[in-house]
Amino acid sequence: MIASLARQAQEQGIPLMVVSGDRDVYQLVGDGVRVMSTSRGVTETKVYDREEVIERYGVPPELVADLIGLKGDTSDNIPGVPGIGDKTAAQLLQEFGSLEGVLANVDKVSGAKRKQNLTEHADDARVSKQLATLQYDIETGVDLAAAMAPELDRGALREFMREFELRAIMERLEEGLPEGEAVPGRRVETELEVEAVEGSPADLGEGPAVLAIVGERWAAAGEDCVVTGASTQDELAVALAGHPLVAHDTKSLGGGRHGLLAAAAREGVELELDHDTMLAAYLLEPQRRTYELTELAADAGIGLAEAASPAGADDDGQLSLGEEGEVGLDPAEEARLVAALAEAQQPRLDELELEPLLRDVELPLVHVLAAMEREGLKLDAERLAEVGAGFGERIGKLEAEIYELAEEEFTVGSPQQVGRILFEKLGLTRKRRGKTGFSTDARVLAQIRDEHPIVEKIESWRELTKLKNTYLDSLPDLIDPETGRIHTTFNQAATTTGRLSSTNPNLQNIPIRTAIGRPVRACFVAERGARLLSADYSQVELRVLAHVAEEEVLKQIFRAGDDVHVATAAEVFDISRDEVDVGQRSRAKMVNFGIVYGLTGFGLADRLNISRKEGEEFVARYLERFPAVRTFREEVVERAQADGYVKTLMGRRRAIPELRSGNANTRRLGERLAVNTVIQGTAADIIKVAMVRCRRALGEAGTKTRLVLQIHDELLFEGPPGEMDDAVELVRREMRAAYQLDPPLEVDVGVGRDWLDAK
Repeated sequence: MIASLARQAQEQGIPLMVVSGDRDVYQLVGDGVRVMSTSRGVTETKVYDREEVIERYGVPPELVADLIGLKGDTSDNIPGVPGIGDKTAAQLLQEFGSLEGVLANVDKVSGAKRKQNLTEHADDARVSKQLATLQYDIETGVDLAAAMAPELDRGALREFMREFELRAIMERLEEGLPEGEAVPGRRVETELEVEAVEGSPADLGEGPAVLAIVGERWAAAGEDCVVTGASTQDELAVALAGHPLVAHDTKSLGGGRHGLLAAAAREGVELELDHDTMLAAYLLEPQRRTYELTELAADAGIGLAEAASPAGADDDGQLSLGEEGEVGLDPAEEARLVAALAEAQQPRLDELELEPLLRDVELPLVHVLAAMEREGLKLDAERLAEVGAGFGERIGKLEAEIYELAEEEFTVGSPQQVGRILFEKLGLTRKRRGKTGFSTDARVLAQIRDEHPIVEKIESWRELTKLKNTYLDSLPDLIDPETGRIHTTFNQAATTTGRLSSTNPNLQNIPIRTAIGRPVRACFVAERGARLLSADYSQVELRVLAHVAEEEVLKQIFRAGDDVHVATAAEVFDISRDEVDVGQRSRAKMVNFGIVYGLTGFGLADRLNISRKEGEEFVARYLERFPAVRTFREEVVERAQADGYVKTLMGRRRAIPELRSGNANTRRLGERLAVNTVIQGTAADIIKVAMVRCRRALGEAGTKTRLVLQIHDELLFEGPPGEMDDAVELVRREMRAAYQLDPPLEVDVGVGRDWLDAK
């Protein structure tokens, strides 16, 4: 096919580049055809014309097939003539002109052994040349001339680059692109073209304010002017109290927990948030990795030349350090950029029906998260040090026991060395193969745990060392010296399902439900004279599943307040609930939690270390007993395939391009993502609404109890002991009312001096 297309290009005078690592394509070189070599192990590509081929092989392109006929090509199983390599073959062809000429003049070839090989393997040489000769007469069905783009579609190229976030490539291409219009319908011009004026926030007049803060400077764009100034954030917060606020990443304005929202809290005002361009972009494109203002603006067709320019940029647009030693936009220009981007986002939010989610959930949540970041959570450093010391002793003891069982010392933290001990020395069952040998990940160790006592000790060693390194050794350094508390940062635009995440430290991943992780939870404590209140949704994702699937059996289980895993096991095994044993409940629990992630019989067998047949039979019985769940999963996938996206109950969208992949494994992943997003995304929306409702209700009640932490389906509050009874009822009421599910939401609440005690 390549050879035929090359001949077609030559006949039509179309220059052609053949990109290949195969040696035989060099015979195509000539008359406008060149070859780019991509040989394995070569870091730089090389382009070959006729002279380059002669320089490399000693023969012109038309004799490459003859060359291969003589020397052979092991990669293509072409035998050639024994004892003849590249150099000898080239010398013979230079002397006799062709393979046929060499074979006709064997008597003139020097060397008795060479003559013998050429004589005995003459037929092999002829067949080898035939195998190496490319055919030029295949009917390709391609009209090369019609396939040539007559001119560059600059708008389509930009749209392609925007869709796949190829920004660095786009920047490199921009200089060489011809002038032309941007993608139709995407360019947005800001009306705020007036020059910024120095003043105070009072000069803004009435109406919304588009705010930007860079270092000590701020800018606020009103209806017909952009005011800049250097007022304190306290003064700025008070002046802005009467203006609906438009900004980018409002929670971080002016320095996060020490910034504008903190200043507003000090002054006793709460700013009204009208639009946040970062959060709007997150709702519109939850799959993005970053939400930088300039990138979002560029993707919307808003260039810096029209709406903003970098602070300290020179004539070439290169950024330079500002007064604070930071690279960024001038606040007035950033305000213009935010205004234009907000204008561009609004029609899309309306079209996709995302405005209610932004206005009623994400924007109010900004205030909640900002307050939580300011509050922080007290950490008992002394207790944590004691736990760490105990972990260190247990880790040392485990290492000694592991060495004894292995009958040698090795690096327990090395997967390769662990694999050598488990699979080569001890002969345990090998499971999945990884890039560097057989896998020793958590799932594999769980499957072979019963084969040797060393496995469970390695698992415990890993969990202890991870906890110690990730939390016990690092958390004390993150205690704020002024407050004596840990202040994590909540990320509102980080996950495709809508879940919150946290950083510095990441408190979402503490294994609080395991025996090893519980002592760490006990180190988070209430201030002296206060209590912690833990409120945790009970089986929220399964309740959402029962609601969206309209599965009556599951609904009845929840309405009755029964153990859902025991009840599920009884349904699947067709036995009474009193007869359900621990193993049966464990399988039911795994399926209950896994079914919303697209768990299969194979996956269940893998997790529970049972046969694949048992796993498949259990999942099949589950879906037979809960047929509405099967129907729901099938319908979600079908709709996602047709629409290209799924939605939560509150309208949050997530694109599922994996469903349209040509790869079967990728499509199956898309099916799992589609179902999981509807369930987990709805649960994430519910907890966000609950956070907003709880904070508002606690404030209206005039309590001192405040929300200090969120981890998945759990909220943690801190307040005076005398308020706890009322706070328990208020929190339970507001969390239950976050969404009207059938079966209804239920909340488990506990109170204690530390987080573990409260649970």
